[in-house]
Amino acid sequence: MNDHQLTQHFALSEFTRSAVADRNGIDNSLNPTKAGDHRTIENLENLCVQVLEPLREFAEAPVVVSSGYRSRRLNKLVGGAARSQHLTGEAADIITGLKTEDKGLKEWFLFVQANCQFDQLILETRGDTQWIHVSCRRDASKNRMTSRTMKV
Repeated sequence: MNDHQLTQHFALSEFTRSAVADRNGIDNSLNPTKAGDHRTIENLENLCVQVLEPLREFAEAPVVVSSGYRSRRLNKLVGGAARSQHLTGEAADIITGLKTEDKGLKEWFLFVQANCQFDQLILETRGDTQWIHVSCRRDASKNRMTSRTMKV
């Protein structure tokens, strides 16, 4: 069921795949017909509509989800926060799909910051690796619109 299309450029499977889950025998799938999963999928659709689709149009390139939805077991295994928005489908970590970055992550960060509805936006760096963590709530009035850069 992970082939469910969320929006034009994003499928559910992009948000549920996880090498860590695969290596550890963890089922990180979501079922669109299951009530609890349905709400999480709606949250993922909202994240795509509010942030990821506009970003993809700006970037004119693939936006790769490196970490999307996480089951509780997977979240604990990767050291995620107990109340991580990855658990509810409200967050994703993204990277560029380009080998040579015409529009780098810093530009993506600035675009989202200026043009999208979001809850948290973090440009994270660990050594030579960089990614963007972005979250968005369906109730826009609860989005804090906080942004920062950080080294982890």
